[in-house]
This record gives sequence, C-alpha cells and structure tokens, in this order.
Amino acid sequence: MTEPILIRGGRVLTMAPGAGEVVADVLVRGDRIVEVARDIACTDARVIDARGMIVLPGFVDTHRHVWQTQLRTVATDWSLFNYFTQMRLMYSAFYNPDDVFLGNHVGALEALDAGITTVVDHCHILHTPEHTDEAVRGLEEAGIRAVFCYGLFETPSYSDDPARSSLPATWRRDDARRLRRDRLSSCDARVVMGFAPAEIDANLYETNIEEIRFARELGAHRISCHVAMGAYDSGRRFVGHMGRDGLLGEDMLFVHGSSLTDDELRMMADSGAAVSATPETEMQMGMGFPVALRARDAGVRSSLGIDIVSNYSGDMFAQMRLCLQASRALDNRTYELRNRAPRTIRVTARDVLDLATRGGAESAGLASRVGTLEAGKQADIVLIRTDSIHMTPAIDAVGAVVLNANSGDVDTVFVAGQCVKRDGRLVDVDWPALSARLHASSARIVAGMKSVPLAAIEEMATQLMPRVE
Repeated sequence: MTEPILIRGGRVLTMAPGAGEVVADVLVRGDRIVEVARDIACTDARVIDARGMIVLPGFVDTHRHVWQTQLRTVATDWSLFNYFTQMRLMYSAFYNPDDVFLGNHVGALEALDAGITTVVDHCHILHTPEHTDEAVRGLEEAGIRAVFCYGLFETPSYSDDPARSSLPATWRRDDARRLRRDRLSSCDARVVMGFAPAEIDANLYETNIEEIRFARELGAHRISCHVAMGAYDSGRRFVGHMGRDGLLGEDMLFVHGSSLTDDELRMMADSGAAVSATPETEMQMGMGFPVALRARDAGVRSSLGIDIVSNYSGDMFAQMRLCLQASRALDNRTYELRNRAPRTIRVTARDVLDLATRGGAESAGLASRVGTLEAGKQADIVLIRTDSIHMTPAIDAVGAVVLNANSGDVDTVFVAGQCVKRDGRLVDVDWPALSARLHASSARIVAGMKSVPLAAIEEMATQLMPRVE
C-alpha cells in the first residue's frame, strides 16, 4: 500500500454542484479521495503544502486527435477543407506504428502537463493492428485516463506497404474486436474502449447506423461522432434522424455540433447523449460558434475538447476562454441589434470551468469516477500556482483559472492518486530523448506528404464538400 497523501491548505474548488471556493485539505488513500475538509488529521500521510494554490479536479478533454502531436503548427491557417485534404488524406498516410506511439504518448504527456487528466481520443490513424497497439501503448505509458475511440476511417496509401496491402477488407472490425477482447476488456481500467465511426457526413445514413450498432455490440464506452459542422454537414441532420428512429442513447458523444437545431438538442437531452465543443477549431475552420453552453441550457450533457494540436496549444485554458467570450459575444450581440447594452453578464467563468471538469466527466461517461473532488472519487487532482506575475493577486479562484492561468502554472497533477507532475515538471519523463524522436518522426512525415499531388486530392475532396467556395 502506498502512503496516504494529504494536500494541505489549498484553495479548493470541488466543482460539486453549488459548492464554492473553500480553504481545505484533501486526503488521498491509494487511488481514491477519502475526505475533503478543513484541518484533516492524518499522521501517516505525505503532506503536500498547497497554501496559496488552487486545487481542483483534473480537466476532462472530450475530443482530441492525439496522434497529430508531431505536426504542431502545420494547420495554423487552415480551413476544415484544408484540414480534410491535407491532414486526413495526406499527412496521416505516412504514419508508421512508432509515429503513432510518439504522437499519442507525447500528446498525452502534453495534456497531463496542462492539468488534463482525462482525454477522449478519437483515433483515426489506425492503418494496421500494430498502429492500434502502439496508439493504446502511447496513452497507457503516459499514465493518462482515456477513452480510446477506435476509428474506422480509411486513410489512403501512397506506397506499396505489404503490412497494409495484405490485410483483408474486414480487418478493422476484426481488430476492434481483438482490442476489446484482449487489451481493453475492462470497463474499470484507466484506458477504456470507445469507438469512432468512419465519418458521419461522408457516408450514407444506413452505413453510419450499421457502424454504431457494431460499436454497441462491442460494448464501446462512448461513440464519438463529428456532426453538424455548419455548412460542411450539407444539412444531413444526422442527430435528428437518429432521434426520430429511437437510436440516440447515453453512449453517444457528438462533436462540434454548432448547427444542431433546438429539436435535435431536445432529443439529445431526452436520451442522455452528450456534446463536445472544440471552440478554437470551430471558429477558425468555419464550423460555427461553440454550442456547448447553448446545449447545456437545453439540458444536454456538455463539455469541451482540444481537437488538434497540429493547430494550437493542447491546454484547456484557451478553450475555456474562447468558449466563454464567444458565448458572451453572441449574448451581447442580441442587445447590440436593438441598440441596447447589457446591465449584467449572463455567462460566467464558472459555467465554462464546469464544462471542463464535471461536464467533461459526465459527457465521457466517467462522472462516477472523476470530475469533482469528493470522497469516493478517483484522485484526479490538479494544483495550480498563483504566485506568477500574471496570477498575482488571484482574488477569485475561478476567474484566475479560467482567464489568467496557463500550463506553466500547473504545479502538481495526480491521476488515480499517482503523481505525474510535481513542482512544475513531469515525473520520470526523459524529454530530450522524446523530443529528438518526435523531431525525426515529424521530418519524415512532412517529407512524405510533399510527394503527394495536392491539387488532385483537393479536386476529389471538393466532390465531398459541395458547399466549399
């Protein structure tokens, strides 16, 4: 048995409904929170002095393509059309199994470094069973909590790769069954099995439903689907069709969803389905404004995701800010159109912090384990320093976390009681060695991508995205 841990005297945000900031201790035994209270007496515990720090649950990122880590910044000025043609149809084709391990491993470490203790990995880079195993290994060895959503999307190949060409047509489903049976058989493990259909807006409705039925046969913890991406979805109204056919359920996690209708949100709320908004991607790539708070107001389980670090930073702080201020701007616009000004602000910083913690846990189907600091929950805990120049003074703890903090302020991170970051540094991580491997992987993938005829790929993709101009 490991010694108990007593986090002493922090400014605690439990994120339990109705609970505010309190100066308190948090006692951890093994992988569980035992108590949150003032002046806990525990003589055999290792004490962590959290005075002046903000203590809160680990952030829950409900949508990330973790594999893209070594392609950081390539998508800086991309639309969704650019992303689909270049990332999904070109760069991804050149990932070997070790590249997938590095992308997932370093991406998971990046998340942990930023206080994200849980990620829903929508993994559509699975070219062979070895790619699958290396993707899962990357997450497991980083120590992050994850829902690994097995992706059916078929990336084209631009070389004669025997490892890929020798596989039978049905190999992905067989591989998903293998993974569920052998490696991700437990629903209580730190990494659990999820599923990601090939691509909702690129397939027939009947094909999508058949894939979702397959996911349910597997017992997938969550089924992650890109939907309702503004004009890109071509008005398919997939969620509405599912609702009318009685096929929605708590296992559905709909991603982006900016153009979801009020009726679709009502159907989602009634069924227990959840939404993950990724504000930075949606606003840059022409998918509309973040739906998370609108969905929450409709009774839908709502959360935030990072989406792609090939475009921007992998922390939750930026997504909270963008979601908050975009939602405020939309609210304020209703006043401006009437030549009026708001007396008060409706959307609060606490609203988006809820999305990033408790809301994320609910959306990922993990609310019984994480998302709040309460006795019996898994000890996924983050300590944020408040002594940097941009955090001093941190008068309001919620405001400081949402509007001032960055990854450098994350001092300590626990996942299931295991310390993965301490004193501002990841534990037992040889970053120089990983960095060298990541650079080499990146250079090889970028070189391979340059051999593919972009114009031909874009012409083909235009047929799939008829509203692009």
